Amino acid sequence: MRNIAIMNLKGGTGKTVTTINLAHILTAQYGKRVIVVDCDGQCNLTRFYGIVGPEDTTVADLLAGLSEAYWGENLVCVSEALQLLPASSTLYSLDAAAMTAAKPSSQRLLALWDFFEAVAEDDGADVVLFDCPPGFTAASCAALLAADEVIIPTLLDGFSLEGVVELDAQIQSLRRVSPDIRVAGVLINQWHRAPVVEQGEALLRDRGIPVFETVIRRTDKVPESTFMREAVLDYSSTSAASRDFRSLAAELFGEAGEARKDG
Repeated sequence: MRNIAIMNLKGGTGKTVTTINLAHILTAQYGKRVIVVDCDGQCNLTRFYGIVGPEDTTVADLLAGLSEAYWGENLVCVSEALQLLPASSTLYSLDAAAMTAAKPSSQRLLALWDFFEAVAEDDGADVVLFDCPPGFTAASCAALLAADEVIIPTLLDGFSLEGVVELDAQIQSLRRVSPDIRVAGVLINQWHRAPVVEQGEALLRDRGIPVFETVIRRTDKVPESTFMREAVLDYSSTSAASRDFRSLAAELFGEAGEARKDG
């Protein structure tokens, strides 16, 4: 089972869109069983799927030790191959409590690790995708401890690239307690032909941080798809971004991808 955190310390870099579209490709085209985990108190991923009720277990419940004993009873079924561990705004309360605590709760930080160890032992999924908020919150720290790989979506602006560099440094530090974690790659979002974008890409690729060969090209089909609550691959299957997300999945899972920037 592959546990992949999708995170950048800068907001607005395409983390949730990346989670949605990777999950869609992996279930619909690769036949993978996927669990998506909404670690953000804004609940964008949870609202995208739109099927969560007040009785459902959330990531906040899990971190607070209020989940059901059996892992499968804590997940919301989106489709036959896709399950969701939703978020709630209670995550903000957990962050506030952590700030005032004398020391962090190790039990809370390891809650997602324990949960997905149980999933792996039962062969309950093939891939877990953690949609993380910007910054080191209780949920994002728990997700990083549970993850084996981190995808860092970024735009090609100075603030976003600073977030990439800082997160990479923190992941290297985290290897002291979680030696298997690694940066799977930095994912460039909203790529388009412009001098500042091409210069930013060259700068990023020279930093020594793994960067995916695939970039996700800028297209209005991506924001349009979020209004429709559809993966862009369903909303516009032939769009540049749809082709790029298929290439990203191919890079991650070892199949031949499409040529990048072909148009």
